[in-house]
Amino acid sequence: MSPDLLLFGASERIMAGDIMFFGFLFILSFFVGRLFCGWICPAGALQDFCFDINKKPANNKLNWIKWLQFIPWIAFFIFLVIYFGGIKQADFFYKRALGVSMVGLGEWVMYFGTVAIVFLMAVLTGKRGLCHYLCWVSPFMIIGGKIRDILRIPSLRLITKPDLCNSCGLCSRVCPMSLPIDELVKNGEIGHSECTLCSTCIDSCPKGVIKFGFRCSQKNRKL
Repeated sequence: MSPDLLLFGASERIMAGDIMFFGFLFILSFFVGRLFCGWICPAGALQDFCFDINKKPANNKLNWIKWLQFIPWIAFFIFLVIYFGGIKQADFFYKRALGVSMVGLGEWVMYFGTVAIVFLMAVLTGKRGLCHYLCWVSPFMIIGGKIRDILRIPSLRLITKPDLCNSCGLCSRVCPMSLPIDELVKNGEIGHSECTLCSTCIDSCPKGVIKFGFRCSQKNRKL
């Protein structure tokens, strides 16, 4: 998940394992959305542990900020690939010892520096602040989800029964991504691009309004 090793690899005409992993998440998002973010991502888990320090909801109107670093980053990667003459070989363990990218002091500093950034973002900006404003991984899955919906590919989703909802708001209060779940429920599914399918809303709902389902987007089902 390193944001820099793929750049170093491109300068040496090597496809690092990181870009392979990002590509895997992109393809995976066609079928399970951002499930990785809600169930597996270590940065997400660290931020969840910080909820006891700062439970303030993140500002979803500022989600666009992460694209300000994602777009130049990917553009620079493409530039390096073209400038150095393309990719000559693939090395999943590029610049890694035994699969871990901490082979020297510099790598250790970068690793713990990243952990510090994740922690500070969660403490200073609210629940899962890094996911909202700085994450370099989630855009791959967001783009994949948009393409999935355009192509009408069935995928894992949170589907809802609006008629059962009593608008208690509990689902919105417990949502790790600070989403207005009680409002999204009215659409027949939680179709927000920041939803990580963590199932917290499912577990908290006393009426069983929300559940997992595998289908096309509700919007596309009506077409």
